[in-house]
Amino acid sequence: MSKYLMPGTWSVMALIDYLEQIESRRQGRRLLAELDEAQLRDIGLTRADAEEEANKLPWVA
Repeated sequence: MSKYLMPGTWSVMALIDYLEQIESRRQGRRLLAELDEAQLRDIGLTRADAEEEANKLPWVA
């Protein structure tokens, strides 16, 4: 079970770590959405794959 889901285990450092993960996902998904077709092909994704990932909420892994 994730340390974030266990009741009573939130600490300031765990919260900061979690928020950093959310921000990292948000940035990565934004960058993924900006890739052109050739770049997506290079990493083995279709535009539909990229859009599906980019449209996920930041807290969804």
